[in-house]
Amino acid sequence: MMYNKFSVKYLSKFICLSCLFFLAFIAVINLNLSNANASVSAAPNFTLKVLNRNASNYNVFSLNNYKGHIVIINFWATWCPPCRAEVPMLVKFYNLYKVKGVIVVGINVNNNIGGVSRFLKLYGVSYPVVYANPDIISEYGGINEIPQTFFISKSGKIMFHWVGQISHSLLYGITNKLLKMN
Repeated sequence: MMYNKFSVKYLSKFICLSCLFFLAFIAVINLNLSNANASVSAAPNFTLKVLNRNASNYNVFSLNNYKGHIVIINFWATWCPPCRAEVPMLVKFYNLYKVKGVIVVGINVNNNIGGVSRFLKLYGVSYPVVYANPDIISEYGGINEIPQTFFISKSGKIMFHWVGQISHSLLYGITNKLLKMN
C-alpha cells in the first residue's frame, strides 16, 4: 500500500509539471505570434527549380509569386530520419490546407537529385519540392540542422521558425493562428 501512495504522489507531480510545461509552451507560441510584427523580418525571396513538376503548374517556385498566401518552408533531406517522419504529415496537411491558400514548399538539401525524385514518388509528395542552393541556405540562416520549418505570413514576413521535427499540433496551431491574423 505504501508503494502505491508513493507512486501516485510522484505521478501526480509529474502530470502537474507536464501540464505547466505544456501551458508555458502554448504561451510562448502565442507571445511569439502576437508580438510578431515587432520583430519579424521579410522572408528572403528565392526562385528555384521544382523537382516534382506534377506538384506545381510551374517549372520553378518563386516565393514572390505567393504574396497573399501563408507559405510554410520546410528544409529537409531524404537521409534525415526526423525529416522522413515529417513528410507524411506535411502531405496530409498540404492536401487539407491548400484550399485555404496555404502553400507548403520543401527545400531539399540532398546532393542526390535522383534519390530525391524516388523518395517523392514513394511518399506521394503533393506539395512542390525544390533543390537548395548555397544562396538560399545562407539567406535562411545557414541551415546547419534539419529539419527546419519557417512560417511566412501573407505579407511575406517570417512569423515563426522551428528547428527540429515539427509536431502535428504546432504545424496546425501556428497555421490556424496565422490564418486568423491575416
